[in-house]
Amino acid sequence: MPQIDDIKVEYHPKSHRPTKFYHLDDYAAQEGRPAEEPVADQEPWKPFRTRLDFEIAELMLDSHLNVGQSSVLLSLIRKAIAQPADFTLSSTDELEKFWTAARETRGTGFEHKSVKVDYKAEEIEFQVSTRPIWSWIEDIVDNGNIVPLFKWDAERRYRYNGSKWERFINEPCTADDWWNIQSALPDNASPVFIIIYADKSRLSSFGTAKGYPVFARCANLPADIRNGKGTGGGRLVGWLPIVTEDAGETRKKGYVNFKRIVWHKSLYEILDSIRLHGKTGFLKTCGDNIVRWLWPIILILSADYEEQCVMTLIRGLGSNGPCPVCLVPPDELADLSKTFNLRTKENMMKIYKQAQELNATDKEELLKIYGLRDVENVFWDFKYCDPYQATSWDGLHAHDSGLFGAHILPELKRLVDVLGKEYAKLLDTQVDKTPRWSGLNHFREVMKMDFTDGGKFSDIAKLVLFAAYNILTKDESPEGYAILQLLRSYLELHMYTSLSLHSESTIEAGEKALLAFEIARQEYSRVSPTKNWHFIKAHSHKHVFNDIMRKGVTRNFSTKPNEKAHSPLKDFYQLMTNFKNFGVQILKLNEKDVISTMIREQITILDELAHRKLEEEVNNSTRKHHLIGTEHVSLSSALAPCTVEFIETKLGPGDNAFKDFRKRLGKGLTSIFCTRIDVGLYDEVSPYQALHVSYESVVSWGITTDIVRAHPNFYNSPRYDCVLVDAGQGKHFFARLLYIFGIFVESEVQYLALILPFDVPIPRIEQPRGDQDLQFTRVRGRPRSKATFIHIESIVRGALLIPAHDSQEYGDEFLVFDQLDEDFWMRMKSLQLAVSLNL
Repeated sequence: MPQIDDIKVEYHPKSHRPTKFYHLDDYAAQEGRPAEEPVADQEPWKPFRTRLDFEIAELMLDSHLNVGQSSVLLSLIRKAIAQPADFTLSSTDELEKFWTAARETRGTGFEHKSVKVDYKAEEIEFQVSTRPIWSWIEDIVDNGNIVPLFKWDAERRYRYNGSKWERFINEPCTADDWWNIQSALPDNASPVFIIIYADKSRLSSFGTAKGYPVFARCANLPADIRNGKGTGGGRLVGWLPIVTEDAGETRKKGYVNFKRIVWHKSLYEILDSIRLHGKTGFLKTCGDNIVRWLWPIILILSADYEEQCVMTLIRGLGSNGPCPVCLVPPDELADLSKTFNLRTKENMMKIYKQAQELNATDKEELLKIYGLRDVENVFWDFKYCDPYQATSWDGLHAHDSGLFGAHILPELKRLVDVLGKEYAKLLDTQVDKTPRWSGLNHFREVMKMDFTDGGKFSDIAKLVLFAAYNILTKDESPEGYAILQLLRSYLELHMYTSLSLHSESTIEAGEKALLAFEIARQEYSRVSPTKNWHFIKAHSHKHVFNDIMRKGVTRNFSTKPNEKAHSPLKDFYQLMTNFKNFGVQILKLNEKDVISTMIREQITILDELAHRKLEEEVNNSTRKHHLIGTEHVSLSSALAPCTVEFIETKLGPGDNAFKDFRKRLGKGLTSIFCTRIDVGLYDEVSPYQALHVSYESVVSWGITTDIVRAHPNFYNSPRYDCVLVDAGQGKHFFARLLYIFGIFVESEVQYLALILPFDVPIPRIEQPRGDQDLQFTRVRGRPRSKATFIHIESIVRGALLIPAHDSQEYGDEFLVFDQLDEDFWMRMKSLQLAVSLNL
């Protein structure tokens, strides 16, 4: 009989693997863990003569030193080196020979090919650079430390909720497309699923120099590895030509089609190494000594909208069917309540072939109906790849810098400006008052800020709601109030789209949130009819939950990891090229970077195994002694021990929270341990300024750690963080940390926190009417004289409370920042808050 939270994993029938059952803790522990200990190369720095040689070469590469700078560094090292035998490099020429040898022995470099395309009776030649994708696949499946992390079979995963097995989805192997493709593959086939990303990149500050990189990632690997920077992460596999814009030809149909032909012919060269293997498979002995029948298949296309139009060869904005996924008319993009026919490889190929049999006029009319270009799609030639299904929702550009950054935020700013400059200044002031939190960008202003960083937009969307609600009130600005309601519905939808694990329940809730956003958008259109919402980024999230069901959660197809991968290319261009024929130079530097990463990972494994062996020689209890606290809550940033009398005399007179510290501590300990405990003035306490609170995420079930502080001068500012505390009987409360310390109780040290609980009830009549509309949770804190003590083990996790700007007379009301992260947001859905606690 299953227990609540038990996990069931059903494997695809063609895997011939039995269904497995796990307890949740066992399942979470084994996810992403390699089956065997990593294998260490004892000389991973080869072909460099010594480890020191490689590490110097690595430093020069990471520092983006040019030839002249590298020569100076080598000269200085040779003068200063104490052990010449360990460092043998003497010149940049010799260094380059080792990099060349490393390229030849450790990886496949770039090949440069010619692509010829006719335009207006002239044959024009372009160069495309490609690192064979099949060689990259061989690199990772040959790696004995990476291949054990591969998922080779489709899975359907379920969690028992007490009444039924509820399916959940995270990695691509848990979603529908993998299952369906494996059903179509021969028995014993092992698919290698590929994620392709392409986008032009501005290499120079002013955008005059551009590159066109193509990256590949392997969907068989866990997201943390696949989206990382290591050997199992993304690989630059191609460099597309950029067709020069001709002022006399730009936007002409024939010239646009010409550019699309260049793109697809060039990408064909990049993908060519997997084309045949994707139709027949390829037998290969992998790094775990298992022979597999590998089938490389393009599963996901990750790109912004402009690039999606190129990949799917649709005409884009202003045409019929501007969506690369469905056939929505251009004047119905804003209506999320309607569903339109999906594009498929079969029906788009059929239409294209029909068009080729018509005269020029009729051909153009037929293709225009479906928004297609008169160009053959390269992805049509790859078995099991449907470019329209593979095209995936792009949250970075569709939501962060798109729907919010380019539309909701400008509307909000406009409506604040209408109220006057003093309100714009007030908004900036209130944004700046947001307490700092690790991983959350802090802003001093937003009204005049102008940038294009999608990650920044993501945080501003969360923060500006809590900074603007007392400015754009229902009475002062009906339009402003409506945009805040739209923003809140957007944030709810955005959180659902961003979850790292989805269940049937969260998918259903997300689809409801999508419709709720549509209702809020319609209401805003009613009060502000001049705003046009018929743009692609108001439509594209219509497909996000279908994408999740088919390909897994959105981080599987996010453009964020690939956008970050542009940064090293820009550094190479700006710091290590001569700005002439820079594409070839960048690719050579990237080859070095890949090899350096491979060698560094092997050295890290070698070092870790040596360190592990050394640790095994140390008694386990000695190691554990270094942990202060428990695995759930540990302490750091220790201060010198002091007496209770010191606390009373130094802190008590100026702060009611510390007044009568001894008596109140005794009362608190008596309450915590249910036995009378007296505290003496000269009893010693050990203060700390930080807690590390580890907890299981209610979304992903992985372990996450918050660092919360009670510090009077953390980076020149007081920092007293808030926490969520377990009050027992299924209830919780928020509290601010005031003081963290350890004290001996009956010969055993106990770790406590002096806190200020937010458990004062707020009468309904005193709650602002906007709280419900904007889904705020408002809490009220005790006076500092009512501060109390808790055992730190009762802390659940960290929390962020934002001052309630509409209630500043006493400064005791706060709004719970529910958008802190996915775990906190999900907890808030069912959290029961305790009031008037007897603490």
